[in-house]
Amino acid sequence: MSTKTVYQFDQSGAYQGPTEADESPREPGVYMIPARCTEIPPPGEIPEGKWPRWNGNSWVIANKPAQVDRADPVNKLKDFLANNPDVEALLKAS
Repeated sequence: MSTKTVYQFDQSGAYQGPTEADESPREPGVYMIPARCTEIPPPGEIPEGKWPRWNGNSWVIANKPAQVDRADPVNKLKDFLANNPDVEALLKAS
């Protein structure tokens, strides 16, 4: 049984790193891709302060999440909106 390198992202799409997908024991040549992974590698060159983010179809370069006090819900929301400008734009449009 062989493995294949795939690329993992978290619930918000932020790149987490490479991981391995195992070949199916019942279907040779078919790989069991783990949840929140893609076979498409992230971009090689990432500018300072940026981070690859999976948008469901491809990698985009987004602002790297800042470390914030997650215990404070206001800071948590500010952090989320800063790192998800598409959501902030939807909120402003309504």
